Formats: sequence, structure tokens, C-alpha cells
Amino acid sequence: MIKVAEEEQASEPADEDNKNNKYIVPSIARALKILEYLAKDNHEASIAEIASSFDYPKNSVFRVMKSLEYYGFVEEESRKYRTTPRLLYLGYASMQNKGIVEASMDVMHALRDEVNETVLIGTLLGNKVVIIDQYVSFELIKFVADIGMRVPLHTSAPGKVILAYLPEDERGKLIDHMNFVRYTDMTVPSKRAMLEEIRNIRSQGYAVDDGEEVPEIHCIGVPIFDYRHYPVAAIWIVGPSTRLPKDIYPKIGRIVGEYAVKISRRLGFDG
Repeated sequence: MIKVAEEEQASEPADEDNKNNKYIVPSIARALKILEYLAKDNHEASIAEIASSFDYPKNSVFRVMKSLEYYGFVEEESRKYRTTPRLLYLGYASMQNKGIVEASMDVMHALRDEVNETVLIGTLLGNKVVIIDQYVSFELIKFVADIGMRVPLHTSAPGKVILAYLPEDERGKLIDHMNFVRYTDMTVPSKRAMLEEIRNIRSQGYAVDDGEEVPEIHCIGVPIFDYRHYPVAAIWIVGPSTRLPKDIYPKIGRIVGEYAVKISRRLGFDG
């Protein structure tokens, strides 16, 4: 059983940016910062790497990580820690109550009915896109995903379109740390190719997946913006290449874009 003595917590020094708030609990603040660090900036990290990144004592980081591991928020493998889907479940539950999922349900339903292909919505989580909802096609042969499934940025329409509209510094950090794993001959192979694709995406307003992770499966995705004009999510359709050939990408991109704008406006977007 994990036990953290009250006197041990009380003696732990406050971080510099928390000193002005007497109600901040140092160990909780550190745990939250570490979770953000693992989710946004790193896939995994050791106790020494985390301690060095924040200038925290190693024994403090060790206690925080063991507590997070005990409650299922991180997992350890080969002395490296990474976040678990437990964070996703909490975020997804929150969005179900109020937010992107609630704002998009009827729109996704209408888009699915118009194009009769599976419609999905996902958001950025670390260096991948996580699927948070879907409406499945009525076709006999159709794409079905698991809610919570993560897809790579460089091979997916939602990943590329969110990446294209992120602030430049945030986008640059993600691309600089991107591992361009080749799944098929169509996979984006390099940083240079990705930057060129981003220019095309911003010009046309949508991104595509030409069987870049799964052969013969095509996707067309468009960003969803909030009131800050920030790409908080993406909506996309998925289907076989026989029903989504390249020559109809512009038409489908316009259709998906119209529905994406409806969701964005519900989130305060005025563009």
C-alpha cells in the first residue's frame, strides 16, 4: 500500500511559481505538472529525466510517480513511466458531460447520413490523436474503431489537419520529435515531406489519408476550432478507397468542412 505521511508532505518545499498561493499542495502540483509533461511533451521518461526537467528532488519525484502508478495514472516499464488510458477516460467523461462530444453528436449523425461513411471525431493527446466518438456507416463493408484508440499524427487525416493549424511553435515541437514510421508506401516519410503536406493542407482546408497506415483505407479530415481559433479536435470520414477515390477528395473535403464549421461555432469560433 502506498502511504504518504502528512508531515512529509508538509515539509516538502513549494515550487517557485506556487509560493504566492498558500492553498497549493506541493506534491499535488508536482503530480499534475508531471502528468502534463508526460502527456504533452514525452511519450515516456525516467525518474531522473523528470527530476532534471523540473529541477525536483529525485526522492520527491519517486514518491509522486509511485502514487500515480498505484492509482493507475501512469505505468512503468524498463524504469520509464508513461501515462495510461485512465487520464483519457476522465477527459472523455468530462467531454461527454459538456463539450466537444455534446456539441458534435447531431452534426456527426447528419454527416454520416449524407455521405454514408463512418464519421469520427478525435482530439490531440500527446503526440497522437485519440478517437472520442464515432457514427458508423450503414454499408456492409465499413470502418469501425474503438473509442479511445490512438492514431499517429503523420499517417492520419485528423492528425495532420490538427497539426497544420496548431500554433507554429507547438507544431514545430511535435514535428521535431516525430518518428516517421513507415506503415505503407504512402506514409509521409520525413519532416520535409510533412512540412510540404502541411502547406497543402492549409491551402485546401482539409487533410487526407491515402492508405498511409492501413492499405486501401482512405480518410478526409477537417479541424474543429474553439473560440480562440485553436484546433481542439478534428472530424473525419473513413471508408474504402473504392468508395472514397482521390478524385472526390475536394468534394468530400467541402462537405466535411461545412459540418466542422457547425461544431466550431458551437464552441465559440467566429471565423
